[in-house]
Amino acid sequence: MKKNNSNPLKINEYHTLVNKLFLLIEENIDKNQEKCDIDCELHHNMLIINLNNTNQVIINKQESLKQIWLATKKNGYHFEYINKQWICNRTKKDFWNVLQESCVYQTNKCIQFLKNIY
Repeated sequence: MKKNNSNPLKINEYHTLVNKLFLLIEENIDKNQEKCDIDCELHHNMLIINLNNTNQVIINKQESLKQIWLATKKNGYHFEYINKQWICNRTKKDFWNVLQESCVYQTNKCIQFLKNIY
Protein backbone atom coordinates (compact mmCIF):
# COMPACT_ATOMS: atom_id res chain seq x y z
CA MET A 1 0.00 0.00 0.00
CA LYS A 2 1.39 3.38 -1.00
CA LYS A 3 1.87 5.87 1.80
CA ASN A 4 0.30 9.29 1.48
CA ASN A 5 3.21 11.71 1.65
CA SER A 6 1.06 14.75 0.86
CA ASN A 7 -0.45 14.86 4.36
CA PRO A 8 1.79 17.14 6.45
CA LEU A 9 0.51 15.83 9.80
CA LYS A 10 3.09 14.37 12.10
CA ILE A 11 2.10 10.96 13.42
CA ASN A 12 1.60 12.20 17.00
CA GLU A 13 -0.64 15.04 15.71
CA TYR A 14 -2.63 12.51 13.71
CA HIS A 15 -3.22 10.31 16.77
CA THR A 16 -4.19 13.31 18.90
CA LEU A 17 -6.73 14.46 16.30
CA VAL A 18 -8.25 11.00 15.86
CA ASN A 19 -8.43 10.37 19.60
CA LYS A 20 -10.24 13.70 20.05
CA LEU A 21 -12.57 12.78 17.19
CA PHE A 22 -13.38 9.39 18.76
CA LEU A 23 -14.07 11.07 22.11
CA LEU A 24 -16.38 13.62 20.50
CA ILE A 25 -18.24 10.85 18.66
CA GLU A 26 -18.73 8.99 21.95
CA GLU A 27 -20.07 12.16 23.61
CA ASN A 28 -22.48 12.70 20.71
CA ILE A 29 -23.69 9.12 20.98
CA ASP A 30 -24.35 9.59 24.69
CA LYS A 31 -26.57 12.57 23.81
CA ASN A 32 -28.46 10.55 21.17
CA GLN A 33 -29.17 7.48 23.33
CA GLU A 34 -32.51 8.93 24.43
CA LYS A 35 -33.74 9.11 20.81
CA CYS A 36 -32.72 5.67 19.61
CA ASP A 37 -30.87 2.50 20.43
CA ILE A 38 -27.28 3.57 19.78
CA ASP A 39 -24.01 2.91 21.55
CA CYS A 40 -20.35 2.50 20.72
CA GLU A 41 -17.32 0.43 21.59
CA LEU A 42 -13.70 1.46 21.25
CA HIS A 43 -11.26 -1.28 20.26
CA HIS A 44 -7.69 0.04 19.91
CA ASN A 45 -7.76 1.70 16.45
CA MET A 46 -11.45 1.16 15.77
CA LEU A 47 -14.67 2.74 17.01
CA ILE A 48 -17.76 0.61 16.41
CA ILE A 49 -21.13 2.35 16.53
CA ASN A 50 -23.97 -0.10 17.14
CA LEU A 51 -27.33 1.01 15.78
CA ASN A 52 -30.66 -0.62 16.69
CA ASN A 53 -28.80 -3.81 17.68
CA THR A 54 -28.55 -4.84 14.02
CA ASN A 55 -26.47 -2.28 12.13
CA GLN A 56 -23.01 -0.88 12.63
CA VAL A 57 -20.89 2.01 11.50
CA ILE A 58 -17.19 1.28 11.85
CA ILE A 59 -14.60 4.04 12.05
CA ASN A 60 -10.95 3.12 12.10
CA LYS A 61 -7.53 4.69 12.02
CA GLN A 62 -5.35 4.19 8.98
CA GLU A 63 -2.09 5.32 10.52
CA SER A 64 0.17 4.70 7.52
CA LEU A 65 -2.05 6.95 5.37
CA LYS A 66 -2.92 9.38 8.18
CA GLN A 67 -6.58 8.85 7.33
CA ILE A 68 -9.73 7.69 9.04
CA TRP A 69 -12.01 5.24 7.30
CA LEU A 70 -15.74 4.96 7.85
CA ALA A 71 -17.57 1.80 6.80
CA THR A 72 -21.35 1.55 6.60
CA LYS A 73 -23.95 -0.82 5.23
CA LYS A 74 -24.23 1.50 2.23
CA ASN A 75 -20.63 2.51 1.45
CA GLY A 76 -17.08 3.11 2.63
CA TYR A 77 -15.34 6.47 2.99
CA HIS A 78 -11.73 7.59 3.42
CA PHE A 79 -11.08 10.92 5.15
CA GLU A 80 -8.01 13.14 5.22
CA TYR A 81 -7.39 16.05 7.55
CA ILE A 82 -7.58 19.19 5.40
CA ASN A 83 -8.01 22.76 6.64
CA LYS A 84 -8.84 21.63 10.18
CA GLN A 85 -11.54 19.14 9.19
CA TRP A 86 -11.79 15.54 8.04
CA ILE A 87 -12.81 15.51 4.37
CA CYS A 88 -13.76 12.47 2.28
CA ASN A 89 -11.26 12.10 -0.53
CA ARG A 90 -13.96 10.83 -2.91
CA THR A 91 -17.10 12.86 -2.13
CA LYS A 92 -15.38 15.90 -0.55
CA LYS A 93 -18.00 15.81 2.22
CA ASP A 94 -17.17 16.63 5.82
CA PHE A 95 -16.81 13.63 8.17
CA TRP A 96 -19.65 14.77 10.45
CA ASN A 97 -22.11 15.05 7.57
CA VAL A 98 -21.25 11.57 6.31
CA LEU A 99 -21.47 10.08 9.80
CA GLN A 100 -24.87 11.65 10.44
CA GLU A 101 -26.24 10.65 7.02
CA SER A 102 -24.97 7.09 7.52
CA CYS A 103 -26.55 6.70 10.95
CA VAL A 104 -29.86 8.17 9.83
CA TYR A 105 -29.88 5.90 6.76
CA GLN A 106 -29.27 2.80 8.87
CA THR A 107 -31.74 3.62 11.66
CA ASN A 108 -34.46 5.63 9.89
CA LYS A 109 -34.32 7.96 12.90
CA CYS A 110 -33.17 11.51 13.35
CA ILE A 111 -29.69 11.42 14.82
CA GLN A 112 -27.74 14.62 15.15
CA PHE A 113 -23.96 14.78 15.44
CA LEU A 114 -22.36 18.07 16.39
CA LYS A 115 -18.70 18.93 15.88
CA ASN A 116 -18.70 20.76 19.17
CA ILE A 117 -21.32 19.75 21.70
CA TYR A 118 -20.29 22.16 24.44
